[in-house]
Amino acid sequence: MSKLPKAPLVEIVFELRWSVENKSDLMDAEYLYGDIFAEIKNKYPQRERILPIEIPVELTINKPVYRYRANKNGYPLVQIGPGLLTLNTTANLYEWNVFFNDAKELTKTFIKIFKPEKEKKINLSLLYLDFFPFDFNNGDVSKFINENLNITIEQSFVKNVKYPKEINIAYSFDIEQGELKVSLQKGTYKTQNEGLLLQSRINRTPIQPETNLITEWLNNSHGICSNLFKELTKGQLYESFK
Repeated sequence: MSKLPKAPLVEIVFELRWSVENKSDLMDAEYLYGDIFAEIKNKYPQRERILPIEIPVELTINKPVYRYRANKNGYPLVQIGPGLLTLNTTANLYEWNVFFNDAKELTKTFIKIFKPEKEKKINLSLLYLDFFPFDFNNGDVSKFINENLNITIEQSFVKNVKYPKEINIAYSFDIEQGELKVSLQKGTYKTQNEGLLLQSRINRTPIQPETNLITEWLNNSHGICSNLFKELTKGQLYESFK
């Protein structure tokens, strides 16, 4: 699927997680920060600490501690913490083949350095975040969704009100790739413009820490998310992105 010139895409995140169960795992993470940076600093030379050093290390589990950027305050970027490694990029820089190759390279680097044992499986996630500008004060968000997305919603339990001021819809499905989660909710983006945030995420149940298995999952998940977006916005809305 080729890139849509006017797509509402905001950010894409590939996430890799592993269990942190004891002090030894926490110590391994501390070494991992520097070892990973030494391997990727040519591509991501800007290093910054996200969490204050005063925070107890036990409270940093599954949270990003360091961020490595290609350019100051820019994207793409890598985030790392105890049990967590992510690759993030934004719509203006996004090309699937580039993102996929960067994710593959980062995965190979992680496995080479961390050397996770086969019995210590890892979890994966691929997230696409889209944003549709919408004025909740002067428009009916239910009507917008019904007319533009392949979703039908209706309420009759609250009467004599003009429009819903917020909305939060979430779906979860078991699929071959893992768990597919789709959600729509009120949000803001960049200039604080109000609108609808669409999150399309696939979470993979524990998988062997092997690069080929991970990248095969990633590529298949991308295809599912791309088709899902096309089906969800099919019609006039999708055509407006071309």
